[in-house]
Amino acid sequence: MRFTIAFILMFALTGCAQNNYEKFYYAYTDMPPEIEFEMLSEGAEPKIIGSDNIEEDELILRSKRYAPIGYSSFNGGFQDIENVIKQAKRVGALIVLVNSEYTNTQTNSSVLFLPDNKTTNHSGSVNGNTQHSGGGSSSTSGTYSGTSTTYGTKAVPYTTQQRRFDQNALYFVKSTQKFRFGIMFDNLAPQDRKRMERNTGVVIKVVIDATPAFYANILIDDVLIKVDDKLVKNLDHAMQLMGAISPEKESSKLTIIRNGVERDIEVKF
Repeated sequence: MRFTIAFILMFALTGCAQNNYEKFYYAYTDMPPEIEFEMLSEGAEPKIIGSDNIEEDELILRSKRYAPIGYSSFNGGFQDIENVIKQAKRVGALIVLVNSEYTNTQTNSSVLFLPDNKTTNHSGSVNGNTQHSGGGSSSTSGTYSGTSTTYGTKAVPYTTQQRRFDQNALYFVKSTQKFRFGIMFDNLAPQDRKRMERNTGVVIKVVIDATPAFYANILIDDVLIKVDDKLVKNLDHAMQLMGAISPEKESSKLTIIRNGVERDIEVKF
């Protein structure tokens, strides 16, 4: 009986296991529809990379032409790596960055109701005397046996402990698009504005390998302040200025600040 109870308890605790990487998956909806991507082919295996800093590793993968298509984020019991692989295959991701960090141990108390059927065995003997009308008597004896069953349930209290983790995964496909410049940038952070004593411009966050900006030696953390002598106000304005460059043009001049020094760099398309 002890083994049976242990087995039922284990089934109750594990029977509802689910893939949280799938349940808590969020797809990015702002992917440019005109950009073409290489996705995981049927039968292929995704590459799973453990990361101590997903934000930094994302920028590295972006420089290799990988683009994130969605992410999973949740707190709970540690999920097996196979669940990450299953979700990567479901969404067609070539590479997944994964990260987990212990947060706490959660104690849960509950009651498990189990069948409590009881069977009782009955046995005994009977004796009897019979008086005859003509006089005299006779005696008889016999034995009997049988069972009776009562049906019920019993409550078994139990306590479980679960180590919980913040778990994150970022899913990537590879871009096959030809980039005009090959840079990604962001608005200046408050500390950048204070350090540089300026409010305008954007900071280069990614330089994609084997693109015009890469071969022109644009570097991460360069601050872009002008495009073809036009002042860059912010991220949206920089994208607008670059997008307005004629397709027939063979080069563009980017004015940057690097290590406090302003310089012009020609980017050839």
